[in-house]
Amino acid sequence: MPFVWNKAPVEVFPGGYDSYARDVYQTILALCLIRSAQIEAWMKANAVWTDRTGNARQSLHTDVLALKTHIRLALSHGMSYGKWLELAHGGEYAIITPALDFWGPVLWEDVRGLFNQ
Repeated sequence: MPFVWNKAPVEVFPGGYDSYARDVYQTILALCLIRSAQIEAWMKANAVWTDRTGNARQSLHTDVLALKTHIRLALSHGMSYGKWLELAHGGEYAIITPALDFWGPVLWEDVRGLFNQ
């Protein structure tokens, strides 16, 4: 039996594409929300400085912001002196950059895995 179009591809494609794009966006958003908690816990566990008050370690956090066209996963300090932990002494006490180095490839593999199933 020959293949027959019930509708022209140009009538169907935009709706199918929009649905696919929404599904991909929602899946990546869910992935970021799951990984953000893991990344935050990792930063708190792996920060190399010696705690004096514990405030810097406890204020490390991640935020996921879902915008119309993209998703942002941000890693940050909650204390004003966090920038000095990251930048002073040649980055000896940095945790944001090591977290990006560790988790960046993990996130990339997660996203690749979504499309290689």
